[in-house]
Amino acid sequence: MDIQLENRRGWMVPADDEVALEIILREVNDLDTILPYCKKFRTCIQAGANVGIWPIALARKFETVITVEPDAANYQALLCNIRAFPNIRHSRVAFGADVGSGSIDVHQQGNIGAHQVIAGADFSIITIDSLGVNDCDLLQLDIEGYEHFALMGAVNTLSKCKPVVVLELKGLGVKHGYTDQATMNFLSDFGYKFVHQIHNDFIFTAE
Repeated sequence: MDIQLENRRGWMVPADDEVALEIILREVNDLDTILPYCKKFRTCIQAGANVGIWPIALARKFETVITVEPDAANYQALLCNIRAFPNIRHSRVAFGADVGSGSIDVHQQGNIGAHQVIAGADFSIITIDSLGVNDCDLLQLDIEGYEHFALMGAVNTLSKCKPVVVLELKGLGVKHGYTDQATMNFLSDFGYKFVHQIHNDFIFTAE
């Protein structure tokens, strides 16, 4: 695969992106609303990393950030952008309900933030629980409709750590059989309650 990156506003991004960079640079400011819900700042588990804007912002606050990004071009840009942040642990995988593999559906041409996970064999899918994290204080997922599956693979982490959970919910899970309400109900079964919405990010805290 011929991956072409270019520097825009100090960030390396895939050359074919037309809109995502500006959207992400704007929406990462939502952290000013999200972070006050966290009581500790040890480990943050985050996905999707995209080109690294969210992981870097989180790495300035948390001791460790664990992030994943399955798209090959986004991941190469991520590697360029996070070089100065050794507290970011990264992998080119996706989070899901079970161990497996997947591919990327380029859902919107020119928007590197809209890629979706589909069946395939281009990268590995792992569970959040397989990370073995015992001190997760924030779980932030923006994975274009795959949030429900990632949560299904995080039941031990949710039960053990009770992190603040932030999900981007905009109805995309329906293509996988899960409405946004079903995902919210899944969290409520683990003692979580919805506390705030900022743009498409829904914030949940454990009771």
